[in-house]
Amino acid sequence: MRNLDLIAISDVYADTHIVQGLISMISKPIDKEAIIIAGDIGINTASKHYTQDVNNVILSLSKICKHLLYLPGDSDTNTLEISVPNARNLDRRYCVIDDGEVKVGLLGLGGAPANSVRSFELSPNTWDENLPIVAGNLSTELKINIEKVAQAQPDFIILVTHSPPYGTADRSKPITLQETTVLEDILEELKGEAKPETKEPAKKTITSPRHLGSRIIRDFVKYYKPDIHIFGHVHKEGGKAETDGATKFFNVSHLSPLPYRLTGRKFLHLKITKENITASFDHVITERNIPFHEFIEKYL
Repeated sequence: MRNLDLIAISDVYADTHIVQGLISMISKPIDKEAIIIAGDIGINTASKHYTQDVNNVILSLSKICKHLLYLPGDSDTNTLEISVPNARNLDRRYCVIDDGEVKVGLLGLGGAPANSVRSFELSPNTWDENLPIVAGNLSTELKINIEKVAQAQPDFIILVTHSPPYGTADRSKPITLQETTVLEDILEELKGEAKPETKEPAKKTITSPRHLGSRIIRDFVKYYKPDIHIFGHVHKEGGKAETDGATKFFNVSHLSPLPYRLTGRKFLHLKITKENITASFDHVITERNIPFHEFIEKYL
């Protein structure tokens, strides 16, 4: 019986080195049905290169899979639409993948709760869960889409969001000085853009972790119980898998340069048959067996 292979990533911030490293790892050994990008494809929507940077990521990955499914993260524009034939925006939408043996239904929600981001300048795509009309609209859209997916009678249902559900793989401590430096490097490397003016960050006292996930998404998942929930956003929980009842949760933000530049990067690989789903975070992007001077040049 043939597997239906899905790859899931998020939070790449238009880093071409990360994308090419991923492609080199998966372009040959895996027959990929779909690649899922759970948001934060680019960064700095005000940049004149933002759209082109995101297009480059989508186009590169679309060449090695049958279906490229993406949704905007908090650092993306909420009107993100890419004109690539096999690429589809999953934000507040749904789709069904049927390879003749296995049928999988997917639905998505992009953006993140406003109280989960540190900078609205870098995170323009957020929503306020405390506003009843906003919470009601988001909940309704998710419910409509999962009911449409269910009508196709898929073998499995996969929910893709940028934000985690509240309380699941969503714990975060204050950003460190080292991580702030990496983020500034990402911004500086944007094509043709000058490094934004930023004040030197003050040292922060490390406090207890806080939950950054969405209560709307949490309540939806508890009620509808999708088989798989894929998300990113909270980098310090990247690569974490949890199970609660009938749903398996995966935080796929481990591909981000924050904070995994030195420790290696991973992506989620799902092997789906009609009977079950096998998940792995085993594939590491960082090259471990390279000379020290090359490691310094690549990763520092």
